[in-house]
Amino acid sequence: MKDLLAQLTRGTPLTVSQAESAFTDILDGTADPAQTASLLTILAAREPTVEELAGAATIMRRHVVAIDAPEDVIDTCGTGGNGSSFFNISTTAALVAAAAGVPVAKHGNRSITSRSGSSDVLRALGVNIDTTPEQEARSLREANICFAFAPRHHPAMQHVAGIRQALGFPTIFNLLGPLTNPAGARRQFVGTRSPQLADKLLEVLIRLGVRRAMVVSGVDPVYGALCDISVTGPTHVAEYDLPDGAEQSAPQSYAITPADIGLPQHASAGDCVIRSPEDSAHRMRSLLSGQALPHSAARDILLANAGAALWVAGKVDSLKDGVALAGRVIDSGAAMTTLEKLITISHQSA
Repeated sequence: MKDLLAQLTRGTPLTVSQAESAFTDILDGTADPAQTASLLTILAAREPTVEELAGAATIMRRHVVAIDAPEDVIDTCGTGGNGSSFFNISTTAALVAAAAGVPVAKHGNRSITSRSGSSDVLRALGVNIDTTPEQEARSLREANICFAFAPRHHPAMQHVAGIRQALGFPTIFNLLGPLTNPAGARRQFVGTRSPQLADKLLEVLIRLGVRRAMVVSGVDPVYGALCDISVTGPTHVAEYDLPDGAEQSAPQSYAITPADIGLPQHASAGDCVIRSPEDSAHRMRSLLSGQALPHSAARDILLANAGAALWVAGKVDSLKDGVALAGRVIDSGAAMTTLEKLITISHQSA
């Protein structure tokens, strides 16, 4: 580890094998805490490379407590780290996708920089987040969705929990969440804080064997970078689709506006802002039950991101079609029914 730290201080990134070596020591609990903190700080200061992310994710995947899931399972876990004040968009989108018949293993954790993490809002909604892999597999079968609480599926993270808390800023582990889904999802919709990071994460996902993925980074004129598709500004999209039977495919990067996916561009996203997990839970129930005003920013940002999840799942051929399907699913009452199923099953044994 001393040699690797010296290399990093000289400005030379880690290779994949070096990253694997470093994170093996970290997750095995054999690394010195001061050295671990130094490594995380250096990587955070300049953002990890594709090789560093791929190496670290490979080791985290080896340590994961897995969930038995269907091959077409998806995830909507984002990287966070942008201090979001919005309701839990990706979690709400996951419920809409599940209501459309898509199996979703929603990977998530407590809030570190945002006002409400996925586990925080689900707990506020009444979901038992401390479930076993067996309970989660049952939830996937019966409700098309389960919540994979990161600390329960990545027990090796106990070796860095105190260090991350002491550092107090997002580290490479925030980026590794979407790369280490416990259900082995090979179809993913990921939100992150910058176009450059979106392109980088897509490249890592491709190296790790993803079949269909969309990584997005939106912009809001007031709230800045969004780890979601924006309805108040443009969104950068990094997309990959490997058709059945194909051995390779080329990733694409492009920009979209709300009009491109059949939605109006809103002047303000004020109705997306929440103060607490309880506030986010209230907003989610309103949206999932169809009580939100038609073409409010909150409903439209949900439709945009749920539409992306439906595209990743192969339910639709375009984002615009995904937006339309998401609206129909919500208005049918299926999304709210799915939330209630998740709450009920999460409190039952496997």
